[in-house]
Amino acid sequence: MAAVALVVAFQQGLGPTVAATPSWSAAGADPIAYAQELVTDTNTARAAEGLLPLELSECARSAAADRADALTGGRELTHASLVPVMEACDPAGPAAENLSRAAAGPQAVVDAWLASPGHRANLLDPTLTRVGVACVLDQTRMLCSQLFLGP
Repeated sequence: MAAVALVVAFQQGLGPTVAATPSWSAAGADPIAYAQELVTDTNTARAAEGLLPLELSECARSAAADRADALTGGRELTHASLVPVMEACDPAGPAAENLSRAAAGPQAVVDAWLASPGHRANLLDPTLTRVGVACVLDQTRMLCSQLFLGP
């Protein structure tokens, strides 16, 4: 595997604050549709900055699903090493991760990430070209892992 950089948006505690969205409810929420909307909203934010959209990576999505499952029920969201993801998905560039647990819709999560310098850097990094997102319901909130890969 080529030497690659690791980029992780690490925040103390739970990461960026996401206000509850009155119109969003965990009841009947579809984690797959939520993850797809996170990708769409992320690509919209990238387009607004003149960046190309991220391509979907099944390898990154599978790793994101494992990460989301592992974090379910935990008190804090904590980042793990991205080395296993990089070994499995073999990016030729950096890798990064954003995490969220929110009682809010996907656009509110992307807005919170954009307001957080580390998460914003991941979303708008032009060297990150692929993405995989997976979400799971965690009580009354949606817990998501967004994994980015270089080319």
